[in-house]
Amino acid sequence: MVIIGGWLVPERTMMRLALALLIAGLFAGCATNVPQESVEKGAEAAAEPAVDPAAKAAFDAALKAMREGKDDQAEQILLSMTQDFPQFSGPQANLGIIYFRAGKLDKAEAAFLRAVEIKPTSAVSLDYLGVINRDKGRFKEAAGFYQRAIAADPNYAYAHRNYGILLELYMGKLKEALAQYEEYQKLTKGEDKQVAKWIIDLSRRSGAKK
Repeated sequence: MVIIGGWLVPERTMMRLALALLIAGLFAGCATNVPQESVEKGAEAAAEPAVDPAAKAAFDAALKAMREGKDDQAEQILLSMTQDFPQFSGPQANLGIIYFRAGKLDKAEAAFLRAVEIKPTSAVSLDYLGVINRDKGRFKEAAGFYQRAIAADPNYAYAHRNYGILLELYMGKLKEALAQYEEYQKLTKGEDKQVAKWIIDLSRRSGAKK
């Protein structure tokens, strides 16, 4: 299990989500002004520079190792990639995930910051930075990262949920938290039963009419 935004998320589920999103980052690392949503849907693919076959092969090997739980092996591949292909954000972001999973928050934060430096619209990296800053007690900074993640990709549901958790539990902004939970439920088609309960509770406590 992986702890994300105060939740225990099945590691396999989290890995599938993260890797599916971050593989796009490998090919979008050079285009720092391309919106995350466009990159992931391939709308800007023609505008991207050709990817070195060696880079793709190395990245695929790293993803395979991560799926198989071989994080040490994946880390070595990704570290080499950051030296050989510094223009891509994907290796840095995946290093961040590896370090986060291992509880190495300082190293994870540094890796995600490097990923965002390469690709400022990386919603996944920005969301992780929000979680890390929250866990370090830097709530204002965490809010800023969540807001940037949502601005980069309004359809990235986890940023809305994690921002809602910050607003409710750490900042006491109940109505704002409720809005984030509702957006998360909308994006995930209301499949999250726990968040549905949170919405009912927050509606009552915040005085919102449902």
